[in-house]
Amino acid sequence: MVKPSRRALGWAPLLATIYFCVSGGPYGLEEVMQSGHGMAIILILLTPVVWAAPAALMTAELASAIPAEGGYYVWTKRALGPFWGFLCGWWTWVYSWVDCAVYPTLFAAYVATIAKLYGYGTPIESQPVVKWLVGLLVVVPLTWGNLRGARTIGRASIAMGVALLLPFVALAALGMNKVLANPSSVVHPLTAQGQTAGAALSAGLFAVMWNYLGWDSMSTVAGETDQPQTSFPRAIAWCMPLVIASYLVPSVVGMAYLPNPADWVDGAWVTVAGAIEGKWFAAAVTIAGLIAYAGLFGSTLLASSRIPFVLAEDGLLPRSLAKLHPRYGTPVTAILVSAAVYTVLSYSSFERLAVIDVIVYSCGIMLELAALAVLRKKAADLSRPFRIPGGWPVIWLVVLSPSALVAFAAYSQYQAEGAGALALSAAALASGPIVYALARRRQARSEPAPESRESSLP
Repeated sequence: MVKPSRRALGWAPLLATIYFCVSGGPYGLEEVMQSGHGMAIILILLTPVVWAAPAALMTAELASAIPAEGGYYVWTKRALGPFWGFLCGWWTWVYSWVDCAVYPTLFAAYVATIAKLYGYGTPIESQPVVKWLVGLLVVVPLTWGNLRGARTIGRASIAMGVALLLPFVALAALGMNKVLANPSSVVHPLTAQGQTAGAALSAGLFAVMWNYLGWDSMSTVAGETDQPQTSFPRAIAWCMPLVIASYLVPSVVGMAYLPNPADWVDGAWVTVAGAIEGKWFAAAVTIAGLIAYAGLFGSTLLASSRIPFVLAEDGLLPRSLAKLHPRYGTPVTAILVSAAVYTVLSYSSFERLAVIDVIVYSCGIMLELAALAVLRKKAADLSRPFRIPGGWPVIWLVVLSPSALVAFAAYSQYQAEGAGALALSAAALASGPIVYALARRRQARSEPAPESRESSLP
């Protein structure tokens, strides 16, 4: 396991890293806003109830009860067995390939925006190789920070979180007068022009679910967290209202300055900032975008790299992935391999990113929620410093409400775009049983025959 000396995450750094695993500010809400102002507000307020809160509550209970390195993989393996534990870990690592690989690309896009704001021509957007190289400006230092340990990323996440949120606090303060002068802008139009309420709901649902996923991510570093039994529930309790507020308040102000849902395209927050206070404020919000994607990359790499590490420790992936850094005690190979995968994939373009992310992640979270229910039954005497209140009725709500939402979202996507829209997600999910079968076959070949084991006994 990771060296005990690296158990450095207190509740505040944990809060900051959870925030970046889940959010990173209102960047990424543009597609939600395109569904219509009223629908966007409904989605921002209701999605946490049926999607984010169940995952957050589950994480708070199980991370406090089983604060092990590997987090949700360990919980699921203990409750449902090694096969389902592997699928949970593998699927979430695969989902991170798509999720984390896009952050360097978006970082490069905001670098290009800053250049254009000040009248400098930039080849970043037109030349993929240049864009990819600019993305390395976020990959290299944050991979180095991850190699140094959770403490380094935790402290950096606090600083980046403050720097990210301050411009949006200013945006809310400077722009609220226009909202108060025209409060109907918050709910009008309910849907984008030409869309029914059902179509608008379907259009924005995957995007808003994507912006609210990841509450369980940092459970994988529970073995590197100070007092995880209390730190996780406390950090999650603070993080939930912070995420909702950092989505809701800027969105309300932004709607007053961009009243047409069709105008909510990539870079819309820069446009809103420029309309409020001019070029300097647009630059500040652009820099906040750079910080957001840096924070998202650093925290996601920290959380996701522990999954190949623990799978390798269990013999389900190559043993080299369990190698520890000789000085920092961090899983050096798992970190470098994860960063390399993200870097290679960041050269590609990702269509239907939110759909792939949400479906693959959701299948993992369904297993974790099942583990919550099974452990309530099978390990009723397990010490739970935080316990979801309300007994079994609430547990069933926590388990079933996200499941119902995922089913509805997948069906809506199928109805809108056909089976092809779900093909990549299905391929990612199918890889899990295949890799597990190969890993078990490799384990069987490497195990000594029964005679050999007997002959080695004293």
